[in-house]
Amino acid sequence: MERTDPLEPPDVITTDRFGHTPALWFVLPLVIGGSLDLALSPPTGTCLLSGLGCFLLTTWLITRSEKIFLLSFTLGTVLTSAAWHQLRVPPTTPLTFAHRYGEFSLLVEQAHPKLKGLGWTGFGIITDRDDELFRRRVAVAAYGLCPTPGAEIKISGHLKPLPRQPTGFDRWVQSQGASLKLTGGKTLGTLIPASTFRQWCQHQQTYLEQWWRTLPWADEEGGALLAATMLGRTALLPDEARQAFMTTGTLHLFAISGLHIAGMAGALLWFTKKLRLPEIPSGIVILGLLWLYVEITGASPSSLRAWMMALVLWLGQRNERSTSALQSLALAGTVTLLISPEALTDPGFQLSYLAVLAIITLGTNLSEALTRPNLADRLTARSAPSGWQRQLRTGRDWLITALCVSWSATIAGLPVSLFFFGQTSLSGPVANLILVPLSEIPLLCGLLSTACSFWSELLPLAAWCNGVAAGCLKIMTSVANYLAQMPYTVWYFHVTELWHGASGALGVLLGCLALANNRRLSHLLGFPLILLLGWLILNLY
Repeated sequence: MERTDPLEPPDVITTDRFGHTPALWFVLPLVIGGSLDLALSPPTGTCLLSGLGCFLLTTWLITRSEKIFLLSFTLGTVLTSAAWHQLRVPPTTPLTFAHRYGEFSLLVEQAHPKLKGLGWTGFGIITDRDDELFRRRVAVAAYGLCPTPGAEIKISGHLKPLPRQPTGFDRWVQSQGASLKLTGGKTLGTLIPASTFRQWCQHQQTYLEQWWRTLPWADEEGGALLAATMLGRTALLPDEARQAFMTTGTLHLFAISGLHIAGMAGALLWFTKKLRLPEIPSGIVILGLLWLYVEITGASPSSLRAWMMALVLWLGQRNERSTSALQSLALAGTVTLLISPEALTDPGFQLSYLAVLAIITLGTNLSEALTRPNLADRLTARSAPSGWQRQLRTGRDWLITALCVSWSATIAGLPVSLFFFGQTSLSGPVANLILVPLSEIPLLCGLLSTACSFWSELLPLAAWCNGVAAGCLKIMTSVANYLAQMPYTVWYFHVTELWHGASGALGVLLGCLALANNRRLSHLLGFPLILLLGWLILNLY
């Protein structure tokens, strides 16, 4: 973050410094290096990659040539990032055995109780050092009490490696970095318990799920919709609702993301301003509460991205420094990939970052180009149009901006959606235009009901807040069902190879960065479509 030159446009991206987004020099090597490791899996291992990366970085430090400087820095950081990815990510090389039963020590990473029946599902890392499966990530379906993430348990079950060319659910499991599935598992005991904070987070998640299901009337579906919205767990959705939102491309409304964080932050800021509380302590408390919310809901990549962007923007404002949204996004991506390099293959990570990147670089520019006043508007006095004409123009500009944002996010996530889900919907931009504004109502009602639940006198009001939120969610489900059933709107296209989807996502990323300084309408509309059309043709042949 730095103070901007008042004579320079604020978000200009140049090759020497990327404008006011220097964090791109960190996140792009992490993305490209991780992709290199996934694509090639260098047999020489991390030692050669690290050594070559250090050599190039040393060359970069001692050179005086700008070209050698840029080349050495780029190659060094990319190879070092590839080595970091190879060191941190669990091995995913194919396994020879077809089936194996036994007892294993497992470090639990994610765990959620099953909706029906006893047991739990999640992911874990095998910690048996004397086993060839050491450090392998496993997708688990087991009986017994749901363990706390962070605990090391003893579990028995049937192990089966993923197929070499996974499809359907197996493809999603592979995207989480897992190479094994454990079915028919049974939790035998706890070797090392989870931390007190992790146990507290799991207890709060259970309590909140039960509370958000509490309505003034009996409505299991409405309570499940609200719990899924507030906790970011699509598994809680009823089957019909989940299918409708998936078909229309609006399932992201039930993932903890910028919509949740921004809505809650805005509501809390409004509350503190009404009480005239000090800005800096209030901001720290709000960020702390939002961080607890992120941790309680599982710290998904999209929620971490939204929280870190909010943190960077707040720090910039407190220090009177201009921080662009692209800089905040790049910093959030850098921190996420440094802590969890395996997030690079996660669909939530890819869809979240590509959507926000497209909104910042493509959607904003496109809306500015379409809503830019013409010569007659610029020469007309502001007081000349009547009140209803000004309101009509404001409504038109808002509608155009919303459509541009929805369209750009849909276009950016298309390669990833086709790879993981095999379908996309032409009604997606319209569905987002309707459902995104409506989704803020359940969020605010859920936040208000949680605040009221701490006082027994306000419990009836809190339950009615849950009821309003559930009613709004059922209206949203009806809208999604109607749009999902419209003929000729769902397009099926299967992307079979991993590198096909990765190449499409990387192409969209670089294409959005190339359009960051562009304001020409023909380029903003034509370039993404040409890029996606070329990618689809290459996949067909």
